[in-house]
Amino acid sequence: MPTARKTTSNVVTGKVVVTKAEQDQQHLLDALTALGSDAVGEDSLRFEGEEIVLPATLAGPGGLDKVIQTLRDIQRQQEKEFDFSRTFSYRPYDGAAAFDRAMKRVFGTAGIGKSWWSFFGEHRPQLISVEVGVGKTVQVPWDEVALPTLDATFDIGMHRDSERGLLSHITVTCPRKHRAAIEGFFAVIEDELRQRSIYRGKAITGADTPTFFNHMAVDPDRVVYTAEVLEQLQANVWSVIDFADQMRMNSIPLKRAFLLEGPFGTGKTQAGALTAQHAVNGGWTFIRVRPEDDPLSAIRTAQLYSPAVVWIEDADNVANKNQSRAQVSAVLDAMDGIGAKNSDIMVGFTTNYVDLIEKGMLRPGRIDAVIHLDTPDREALEKLIEATIDPVLREKLDYDRIAEAFDGFVPAFVVEAAQRAVRYSIAHNGGRPSVITTDDLVNAAGTSGGGLRRQLELMNDAPEASDKDSFAEVLTAVVEATVTDVIRRSEVQGFAPLEVNEPQRRVRTRK
Repeated sequence: MPTARKTTSNVVTGKVVVTKAEQDQQHLLDALTALGSDAVGEDSLRFEGEEIVLPATLAGPGGLDKVIQTLRDIQRQQEKEFDFSRTFSYRPYDGAAAFDRAMKRVFGTAGIGKSWWSFFGEHRPQLISVEVGVGKTVQVPWDEVALPTLDATFDIGMHRDSERGLLSHITVTCPRKHRAAIEGFFAVIEDELRQRSIYRGKAITGADTPTFFNHMAVDPDRVVYTAEVLEQLQANVWSVIDFADQMRMNSIPLKRAFLLEGPFGTGKTQAGALTAQHAVNGGWTFIRVRPEDDPLSAIRTAQLYSPAVVWIEDADNVANKNQSRAQVSAVLDAMDGIGAKNSDIMVGFTTNYVDLIEKGMLRPGRIDAVIHLDTPDREALEKLIEATIDPVLREKLDYDRIAEAFDGFVPAFVVEAAQRAVRYSIAHNGGRPSVITTDDLVNAAGTSGGGLRRQLELMNDAPEASDKDSFAEVLTAVVEATVTDVIRRSEVQGFAPLEVNEPQRRVRTRK
């Protein structure tokens, strides 16, 4: 039902005067009402041109009295307050930021914060800081916000979905006459999320409330792999992101899992950083799973913000101890089970302990590609040293001697030896580096003085920690998290889900 137009009266002429501000506001409400009209369906009373259309059942004897009564009932109903809710398939703070943008876009204001009361007293209006990029935050309203234009109170919070985790949830309390306008405003919020999500296409962490990290911290010109490893990364990881449309055209699924394995210091972390750069450049969301993050939650976030890459770095360091290996291969079943099978989601694992992986994990379709990273060959060794030492500090180097001195060095040791040679040069020359010679590099890698050879021997001979968890065990932990989630959903079956408002964690049971 159209909103009644507000007017002012000129006491001298008796004419009704509509101000420009009132006209603009009415046009705005009419536009919102038109936008949301399809969502609310037909009313028992509707306007067509200059006519009012009423149900045919009111015709006949006594119809006029019925019409008058019906109009009065409709008037009372239109003024009665209703709750209108919408859950958005985005993380809560993404929804809060979109709400703030939508309010300013449509109404030119963020609304008026409202207090609410509980057993513990007054809870004042909130403005919370939401991270929208590396080192960037915005202040957005949270909890209850009033909008006089619609006589409405918005409640911005979150809803826990049994399949997708915490989602943005907004409830609006306002007169029923504004429901089409509210549905129109919900559509504006949805558009803000679709077009300007703070997480989609960004490099984020796997936390329930994602944070951002600098995906450009690693210089790709300083990361060197053997030609074989580089070809494997290009074909099995980066090309899928860079040429996603071509993959789809050739019926090549974008959903895949891959494993990077090799000793410490071979460049697995750098491969993740480079993958993040490819992802963000290609409009993919990159989700880095840290030891404190839940891999299952990260995959759920990937579903919401696909296409996405989930990167589980050093997976063998984040599992609980003493897990059974009987269900290890089921981790990718968990991925399939939450609906990722036909989604554009890639999952990358890294491990230092490939020998502990169950055989069933290694077939294509489960782990689609295994990429082995090891010590650099002669060509990669030269590129690493040249990428580390500035050209003005390098004389013509004898790479035969250097290769012999660096034998067995993984890339991390090669880089450290080259940097160490430069540091020694700066220290010995009063802060001004001299040209780095072959002898400088050989000595930095050697067994005497500050050479790295002894450190490499100590690392290779050191026993593994007695409580070291295998890569298989972390995958089992993910499976067990899935089982726990299923049990939790079973326990609440038949009960209404919880609606949680952060950061004060206001909880309501929705009836």
